Amino acid sequence: MNSLSGPLPAVNALVDSSGERDLLLTALRVAATRTRLQTNIFECVGIALRQKQVDCAGALTRLKKEGLLDHLPFGAGVKS
Repeated sequence: MNSLSGPLPAVNALVDSSGERDLLLTALRVAATRTRLQTNIFECVGIALRQKQVDCAGALTRLKKEGLLDHLPFGAGVKS
């Protein structure tokens, strides 16, 4: 993972059009909203599992249905 070592380089405001800026801002808002939705799904499945409203297989099925199963940190691809 790369980290930012300092401030971002200055962007020439004359190069960006307002349409480009609006498009990027909208895309960032959509991405942030999607991550919050994914977090909520993980938390809801975890709460349901903790309260025994769903079993482990059901929890995994729900995560697979939502396309989030690959985000769980176990399996062959996990690095220690």
